[in-house]
Amino acid sequence: MQHNVLWLVACKDRRETADLVCHDSSHAGGHLAPAGPRSGLGDSKCATRTGTFSCSVVSNHRIMSGKRRLLLVLLGAVGLAVGFLVVRQLRTPSPTIPKQPPPPPAVERRKPALQADAPGQYLPGYRFSVGRFRFTGFSLRPDALVTFDQSTSGTEDAAACLEATITPVRIHLRCEYPQVGIVTVEGRFLTRLATNRLDTPVVSAVVTVRAASGEVLYSARDSFVWEPGR
Repeated sequence: MQHNVLWLVACKDRRETADLVCHDSSHAGGHLAPAGPRSGLGDSKCATRTGTFSCSVVSNHRIMSGKRRLLLVLLGAVGLAVGFLVVRQLRTPSPTIPKQPPPPPAVERRKPALQADAPGQYLPGYRFSVGRFRFTGFSLRPDALVTFDQSTSGTEDAAACLEATITPVRIHLRCEYPQVGIVTVEGRFLTRLATNRLDTPVVSAVVTVRAASGEVLYSARDSFVWEPGR
């Protein structure tokens, strides 16, 4: 009875060690003789006392498989590390840039006061008289008025202006003074900005006085200085 026996033979080569699967071509039994040197993968012969075995070389798959498994493990570890870093980078919130406070509002330069807005009284260079009433001037702020005083008593009286147009350039007043008539002032400012020089004319205007009948009682141009606080 011929038996096929599987033998694992360690064959040593000059370059590598390989596992040989030997198939008994004769009767089983005896001792295996070391195989002769081999030059590569393929079939080899293993001699025993009872016969010659045909040996098929089995490459060292365990060593190669171990290397492949190690390489795969390393590649997997590297891939996991890279994936972890990517996920961590995506989940890490970007640093919040603090909002810069808005710049402080620009300090608006204070506009210089206009002479047209200056409270006070404008005094004429010439104080004319109509009857027993003497013209003493007019005011624009806070109220538009014309003033007269009685030449006999020196008492000053004011009359409100029903029409008053005041711009930084021009003046138009129309005022009713019952004892005198209708007084109009048409003039212009000689200085645009408010002045503190009380002896310098700031207004040039024509003052006209008409009676109730329309007769012109007085009309002349004059220069006016400004006096605050009256």
